[in-house]
Amino acid sequence: MKSLGIIAEFNPFHQGHQYLIEEAMKQTASEVCVAVMSGSFMQRGSAAVSDKWTRAKEAVKNGVNLVVELPTVYAVSSAEYFAKGGVGILEGFGCIDVLAFGSESGDIGQLQSAAAFLKDRDEELHSRIQAFMKMGHSYPKARQIAAADLCPGMDETLIREPNNILALEYLKQLKTLKPLTIKRKGCGYHQSASMIRKKLADENPQAFAQMDRTYWALVAAKVLQSDSAELEKILSAGDGLGNKLKKEIRYASSTEELIGRIKSKVYTYSRISRLLTQTLLDIDKAAVENAKGYIRILAFDEIGAKFVKEMKKKECATLPIITNINRELFNHNDIQETLKKDILASDIYNIITKNNLYDYADFIVKPYRKL
Repeated sequence: MKSLGIIAEFNPFHQGHQYLIEEAMKQTASEVCVAVMSGSFMQRGSAAVSDKWTRAKEAVKNGVNLVVELPTVYAVSSAEYFAKGGVGILEGFGCIDVLAFGSESGDIGQLQSAAAFLKDRDEELHSRIQAFMKMGHSYPKARQIAAADLCPGMDETLIREPNNILALEYLKQLKTLKPLTIKRKGCGYHQSASMIRKKLADENPQAFAQMDRTYWALVAAKVLQSDSAELEKILSAGDGLGNKLKKEIRYASSTEELIGRIKSKVYTYSRISRLLTQTLLDIDKAAVENAKGYIRILAFDEIGAKFVKEMKKKECATLPIITNINRELFNHNDIQETLKKDILASDIYNIITKNNLYDYADFIVKPYRKL
């Protein structure tokens, strides 16, 4: 079966996702679409608008044939690690042909050239980024300046626009998959995920406010019981950010207020927001560097089931396939620590959203199958 892979958050699933899937399936004549989807928490550090099982179910109802989970340690990390995790899982299937992704550019040749250049000059780029950050620039701005400095002719939108940035990281990670990019349509065509989330929050302000309060209480408690040295080891910390977080926690009364107190030209909102979630889940640099991938199935339809059956028959997968976490958690020692972060993330998400801790636990919920 010719197969197509995508990496997404589906927070929530919307028309833009539908457009990407339909266009990519048509252009590649693929028979199956596999999605690697973030679980309980998003890349920007926020809790998902609905649990991963519900979001995976909605994706399958709308054209995705198989949804697997992007491990939490990757899902709440920067674009580089997010891409590394997602691409690694898709290539771990051993039988997926194409990786499709949206971009503002829409020009795969342009993106590939830029990705190859940035990968080839990675050490020099990193050195220049550090130098520009010491001058007071945030990481995204320092990266943009450094890339333009190394390659004056590069289109700056490639290293400024969010989906282009993620596209470049996907391309830098690719080994076996053929890339396909679909040019993103603006909000004039599709409602963005952020617009939909705002609408949901406006429709149910009390529920969202309660989620924010609970999340804040958990984060504050975690920071208070951690010392500065521990906080400095968290993935998005460094440069004294852990110490600043410890110092400012007593002066804030909400997540937004805390981020506002720490945010600066150097420390961006997104970085601090990710830092808070990583702190809550104990995701330090070692957790990501030592992470092991796996294919953990969340939802599928008949086509997806057939695809998995063929994959098992061919024995082409290089990663363990997980359908029963109670069994597989103890059968694969190398993935236990990474998998435990997914379980913890689900438990904390259920506390934040007031979901029943038993009924919605990863040990209890079974993958959704569309008949």
